[in-house]
Amino acid sequence: MKRSLSLIAACFALVGNAHAIDGVLFGDSNNSVVSNKLTINGSINTAIVNAGWYGDTGLHVVDPRPGYADYLVGVCSACALEDEPGAYNDWFVVDLTGFTPATTVTSLTLTLNSFYVSSAGTFKVWDYLGAIDVLPQDSPAGATGIGIYDDLGSGNLYGSFAYQGTEGYAYQTIQLSSYAIADLNAAIASGDDQWAFGGSFAPTAPIPEPETYALMLAGLGLVGWMARRRKA
Repeated sequence: MKRSLSLIAACFALVGNAHAIDGVLFGDSNNSVVSNKLTINGSINTAIVNAGWYGDTGLHVVDPRPGYADYLVGVCSACALEDEPGAYNDWFVVDLTGFTPATTVTSLTLTLNSFYVSSAGTFKVWDYLGAIDVLPQDSPAGATGIGIYDDLGSGNLYGSFAYQGTEGYAYQTIQLSSYAIADLNAAIASGDDQWAFGGSFAPTAPIPEPETYALMLAGLGLVGWMARRRKA
């Protein structure tokens, strides 16, 4: 009995390992309007003036290079083995000081420099409801940073882009939704100096190999055989 149960556990462990998904998207720029920008109403380019990441442990470390945007997003189990976060959400801050309350946004796109994409997956842009001034600060692992991490990867969806995993060193443009347009209009109308939003990256699950299905079916078959044997 114990040997059979061990075999079942091994089968399902192998199946589980086949679905373990890692994948990150990394971007890096000097905050120039060429590399990373919001384009408002099709022609007004606004630079992203600050960016970064928060890990699922709450950790955030400021990029030591002045004036650089360093954003990492996705899942990295190898990082967790090194006592670093195992997953990351990123954030971006836009300077609104050049706008007046009379400005009306009717269309909005986000262009990002995809410096490194390790696998296929979907990058999603989310609203951010927290205080903007805390985002660029160092945050040790803990509840405060975990709350920010969760905020950056949930809420109203601003837009998404499906990466194939081959877009390194390339610019990608994401059409942002009516939620983003409404929130940006509200920030401008309120006279806010900055606007922030978050991002998440969900790697695409690999298609299981035939051997994986065989192991799974063998495990299920063994479970059924044991059940019939016990009834007998």
